[in-house]
Amino acid sequence: MAMEFAGDENTNEKTRFRFWCEDGDCEGNKYFYLVWADPPKLVPETVSCPYGGEHDSEWVVDKVANMHVRGNFDDGSHNPHYTTQLASDEHKWMELQIEEAQKAVDGDDQLKGTAASPYSKLVPNYEEMEKKGAVSRDDTATSEQKRRIRDERAKLVAEDASDKIDREIEQRHIGNRHDG
Repeated sequence: MAMEFAGDENTNEKTRFRFWCEDGDCEGNKYFYLVWADPPKLVPETVSCPYGGEHDSEWVVDKVANMHVRGNFDDGSHNPHYTTQLASDEHKWMELQIEEAQKAVDGDDQLKGTAASPYSKLVPNYEEMEKKGAVSRDDTATSEQKRRIRDERAKLVAEDASDKIDREIEQRHIGNRHDG
């Protein structure tokens, strides 16, 4: 069933159409229906006002495309699957989603290191790899020296980039890199 407008072919073979009058003093100013005995070939654009007067009443869209709406309707029908508890739960869920989105935009969870990550942290079994000869352990002094060099380089990069970064959120993240 296609949506049909005034002047279109009446393929749905409707006989009941909705109208209204522009004249504010006419009773037809409120919406009213007219019913044809046989379906007209075209959806009527205007008809003589049945409430009298020398004016025409205009066709108005009766219904929009079918849609499912929760709750009670003006005509007395209701959706049996709707409950106020369901509606309030849905609103609470939406509020939580908005809060979570705001936290993600602000980057608070990344700064704290609590952000969700699509990548799981993989910790290799170094003892097994050392037995196979794939890796060798550094002594403590070499390990500390490598860590110090990495930290110094990260600090230099952050200092060089700080004058190019203008957004507040990026400024807060300089030097704070987490898995999340």
